[in-house]
Amino acid sequence: MKTLNSKDEALHFAMHNAQECANLFNRLASNARTTRLKRIFSNFAREEFLQVVSLSRLRQTTPDEVPDELFSGIVLNGQLNGYHPQDDLKYDEILVAAMRKIRLSLKLYLEMASRADSQELRETFKKMAIKENSHKLGVEAEYNDSLLLC
Repeated sequence: MKTLNSKDEALHFAMHNAQECANLFNRLASNARTTRLKRIFSNFAREEFLQVVSLSRLRQTTPDEVPDELFSGIVLNGQLNGYHPQDDLKYDEILVAAMRKIRLSLKLYLEMASRADSQELRETFKKMAIKENSHKLGVEAEYNDSLLLC
């Protein structure tokens, strides 16, 4: 369990998690069973990189634009340890790591959206959560399909 106590800490954590998701998606794309899956996972990686950029922009905002208190006391449960690109993981293990990271991101974005005091900020985090949910569904579907092929 981890508690985030500031805007900087929360956004840094979210950026790091999105970067790890992007790395996992790139690994999945390189190991994908079909061209279609390769394209899907590559798109997921691109979307994660775009989230890193959006989060970076939010991190640079002033306290008047995005108050620090908004992020104080966010509690995270889940897969908190880092993903290591050098880890020798099998395809299904990469899928599991991605699912854990995505679930964590989804929870974080939904929590941030629920705490946001401006409509614009709330919509930003909701859009990020929607993207994460689509990634979650895609990875879960591939996990289930790959298990059936074994």
